[in-house]
Amino acid sequence: MPNRALPFAAVPYFFYEACPESEVPEGTKRKLVIEDYEVALYNVAGTLFASGDPCPHERVSLADGGKLDGEIITCGAHRWAFNVRTGECYEDPGFCLKQHPVGRKDGMVYVGFWSDDE
Repeated sequence: MPNRALPFAAVPYFFYEACPESEVPEGTKRKLVIEDYEVALYNVAGTLFASGDPCPHERVSLADGGKLDGEIITCGAHRWAFNVRTGECYEDPGFCLKQHPVGRKDGMVYVGFWSDDE
């Protein structure tokens, strides 16, 4: 299914349809590809967060190989830990996750990209 952008004039980003909410149960993570961009979607106690999927340290998939424990995702390759709520990297503050806003509407999840994202 192609992703559809939903522009909102009041915000500087576009939301793309990502997946049904049911595909990201509480306590899980999921890798998505939206407009050729790899995104990791996390469900922490019912709240959804999204970040770029590749680990900023070694470019390994966080959603496919990482471990989600509460709001902490740990990379499966070198065990670097990141906070999915804030993007903070606990090993090196220079390697934060790129965060994306998340919305929900009619049972679907939408992930936002800033209008100047490359």
